[in-house]
Amino acid sequence: MQKLLGGEPAGFRPARAAEALPCPHGCANHGVDRLLTLASVITAARTLLCVALAMAGIARSSDFLLLLALGVHWLGDVADGLVARWRDEETLTGAVLDISADRLCVAVVYIGFVAGHPEFVAPLGVYLVEFMLVDTVLSLAFLRWPIAGPNYFGRVDRLVWLLNWWPPAKFVNSAVPALLCVWLGSPGIALAVAVALLVLKSACLVRVVGVLGARGERCEGHPA
Repeated sequence: MQKLLGGEPAGFRPARAAEALPCPHGCANHGVDRLLTLASVITAARTLLCVALAMAGIARSSDFLLLLALGVHWLGDVADGLVARWRDEETLTGAVLDISADRLCVAVVYIGFVAGHPEFVAPLGVYLVEFMLVDTVLSLAFLRWPIAGPNYFGRVDRLVWLLNWWPPAKFVNSAVPALLCVWLGSPGIALAVAVALLVLKSACLVRVVGVLGARGERCEGHPA
């Protein structure tokens, strides 16, 4: 799968990736890690609103409310990231909270949609495996480098960042499958998109794990 993504980026040195990262902005040790920030408050608020709208959509069998919930999730996800950077409040705790909140929101919306449209159970099942499992592991991989979150993964591997955390890529990953289901009404097209995303995310994960393996991590005090 690494060939699919074009191999290692030019000038990248996996064994010394952590040493090559610029500081201080965007580094994991930049500022004091804390839970209560304006960005985390926005994350919590947009998550609660998204879940409430999605639950109302499920109760009323309303696709409009489910799409509204998805819109709240996506706009809120953009807003909390912008506020965190604007106020210089990016923390590891905030990044993990954001990643976890994204999974809760997307799962509730898509499961609600399947409840009203069982013909989409296969494509959205594949998509949930991609987003809830593969993409979660991939997103949390940033913790293995001294960066403040996935938005700075370009300092580790720009190609993986472009395919996953560049804003248009984030939108495609979280919203496009639902929009295709509603607008086109085609389970076949939705399944093709879900499978393509799963293959792409799996390839990115293989690439990132390969970079980690090339670093040759050792336990302190353990012989080389």
